[in-house]
Amino acid sequence: MVTRARSACRQRSLLGLLLTAALIAVGCDKVQLTAPTESTIQLFANASSVPLNGSVEIVGTVIEQAGTPVQNGTVVTFTTSLGRIDPSEARTNNGRVSVRLISDGRSGTARVTAISGGATSEALEIPVGGAAAANVTLRADPASVGANGGTVQLIATVRDESGNPIAGVPVTFGTTAGQIAAASVNTDANGEARTTLTTTREATVTARAGSQEATATVTVQAAPAVAVTVTPETPTAGQPVTFVIQVTPATNGNPVESMTINFGDGERRTIGSGGSTSVAHIYAQPGTYTVTITVRDTAGQDSSQVLIIAVQAPAPIPVDVAVSAGDRMPGAAISFVATATPASGTVIAHYEWNFGDNSGTQTTTGPNASHVYARAGSYIVNVHVTGTDGSEGVGQTAVTVQ
Repeated sequence: MVTRARSACRQRSLLGLLLTAALIAVGCDKVQLTAPTESTIQLFANASSVPLNGSVEIVGTVIEQAGTPVQNGTVVTFTTSLGRIDPSEARTNNGRVSVRLISDGRSGTARVTAISGGATSEALEIPVGGAAAANVTLRADPASVGANGGTVQLIATVRDESGNPIAGVPVTFGTTAGQIAAASVNTDANGEARTTLTTTREATVTARAGSQEATATVTVQAAPAVAVTVTPETPTAGQPVTFVIQVTPATNGNPVESMTINFGDGERRTIGSGGSTSVAHIYAQPGTYTVTITVRDTAGQDSSQVLIIAVQAPAPIPVDVAVSAGDRMPGAAISFVATATPASGTVIAHYEWNFGDNSGTQTTTGPNASHVYARAGSYIVNVHVTGTDGSEGVGQTAVTVQ
């Protein structure tokens, strides 16, 4: 009996030892594997900066004191002063571990550290957003506006210390004159931020990214001087009007490319490319006309000169009518002569006769006409003359048929 009791006791003791070992093993599996004492951790980033809303890969190497990589599965914990690390814990493979630093939309310098056991890395500093800007340049395209103002494109380029363009950097634009379309723009993949400026005055434009700033000047080009003389100053309808246009390019301005004149009566004409130009025009009808001379330079900028022309109706043509001597009896041909005195340079185009006996009108190209009256009586003879310049005149006489 005693022997069997001792055997049972030994069995129970062995079972207890096995259970204890199993519990210890389970506990060891739950403890994270960390780097041994005196290990070193070094951190590297695969880019020199992080875009404002971007990320960058962080690689850590964990080496034991003997110079060998730590055991696979060694846990490394990361922290950052700006943004977040994903994942915040990672396990090594051949002594390497990889995570990502993700921006939270704020600019600044992120200080990333890694810890495993008693080993701590030195802080890895990575500029984020505007903090990465080491150089900013600014240009305007074109660099000037016309005399009446205009719109130019502003292009700011942001680069890091290595001269590489940086994407996702907020750039703030400012100006001393005019209006900027978008005052804050993030850089694109080429490191460029673009907006526009509309101004009528010279403007100094600034572009700021982080602590860096650049400036550019947008100038206003002086317009060419345009002088116009009109001869005669008070023209009449149908009379040639001569415009003499003198264009003087502005100092330091662009050369004149073309000139056009709009006469205000529906006709428009290209008249040259600067200097002194003479052009003639005839207004068919009296009235007030707005004449516009437009000068365009080689940069596509326009300047205009406007003047008002008052075109008068032609003065009436004096006309005298004479009746020839001879029989003035019914059935006899009676001759008439119209003497018209038009203005100098004007020729009578035609004569329109009305003999006063309801016989209708007769048109002649010369001043002579004849008519046969069927009945005796007194008649009023009218003649209407028209000049080649559109001027007109009326003459009248009386004739008695007996």
